Amino acid sequence: MLIQLLIAANMIASPSNSGAMAPNLFSHGNDVWMTWIEPTEEDSNEVRCAQFQNGEWSEPSTVLKASHLFVNWADFPELCIANNGDMYVTWLQKSGPGTYAYDIGIARSSDKGKSWSHLGTLNDDRVLGEHGFVSLIQDGETGIRAFWLDGRGMTGGGHSGHGGGDMQLRTATIDKEVHPSTLVDSRVCECCSTDAVVHGGVPIVVYRDRDANEVRDVSIATLGKKEKLVNADGWTINGCPVNGPSVSTNDKDLFAGWFTAPDMKNSVRVAFINAEGIQQPIDLSSNTIGRIDVAIQEDSTGVACWLETCDDGVYVSVAKVKKDGSVSQIQQVEKVASSRQAGFPQIAIMKNQLLVVWTAEDATNGIQYKLLNLDSF
Repeated sequence: MLIQLLIAANMIASPSNSGAMAPNLFSHGNDVWMTWIEPTEEDSNEVRCAQFQNGEWSEPSTVLKASHLFVNWADFPELCIANNGDMYVTWLQKSGPGTYAYDIGIARSSDKGKSWSHLGTLNDDRVLGEHGFVSLIQDGETGIRAFWLDGRGMTGGGHSGHGGGDMQLRTATIDKEVHPSTLVDSRVCECCSTDAVVHGGVPIVVYRDRDANEVRDVSIATLGKKEKLVNADGWTINGCPVNGPSVSTNDKDLFAGWFTAPDMKNSVRVAFINAEGIQQPIDLSSNTIGRIDVAIQEDSTGVACWLETCDDGVYVSVAKVKKDGSVSQIQQVEKVASSRQAGFPQIAIMKNQLLVVWTAEDATNGIQYKLLNLDSF
């Protein structure tokens, strides 16, 4: 059984303010960008971003300030930087009076976030339903590609328990405009996050699937190629668990992580994927509520972050995983709320350091961070 230790690390001054939530990270070379949502005094919210470089955060940039944002603890803004340096950020915005009527807004910046041009919405339907859980990756020299969950085929407001029909997984490319979307999978889990990478020049997306018997295991798909299960866990559940997968690449190996609970047995699992196929899954913990994020080092050591349940509460926890299946001791980074307020912790690798971000246990403290030495665990 893995020993759980409280890790010593450097605290980093936060670029966010009180009440900030939903942090998300994007790695770009040796730099990392974070997006988040922050309330304002004018009964509205801001979508903001900042760069972490050389141990310091830049001044935050405000992408959007509006009263019509759809703020969701599990579905957060996404950022991607194209190969030509253009930045793109997505967010959710209400499209109608219904609780589950919202679109995916997107904006572009050509001056490193100083100013933003709004490009409309990713989803090219006008259905007053759910659209979200976006993943962005680079596409070509000047654009990006988006994957998202799209509720255009659902009825009665969309969400499981609030209507019928199937949630879709769709994709589109974006440059100076949003191009028409195409279908990737016609029936997926309704509200589990997606994740995507470019591996060997090929777009790869991971997501929680949904078959006719309500088995909701994690699938992996590429464009023009039928999806397949990352592992046949056999988790049958009649509603969405709001617990999506994560994937990372060093362009030699893929490293995927996900939460599953067949027979009511919780587990966070990871697996390496390479030219030989999907390797045997490795179980990291059964004392967990999931919400996993993963990254992979150049030497193909995987790093995973998730929420671990302990006797005195819930902790952001991390561990390293080798391709031979060996796992380092679980390191507890910080205690968080035991409710949805904890959100999804995020990680990013910068050489031999790991940046960890999460929503504070006390909401007034906003978003917190630690920078860990990867050689220390």
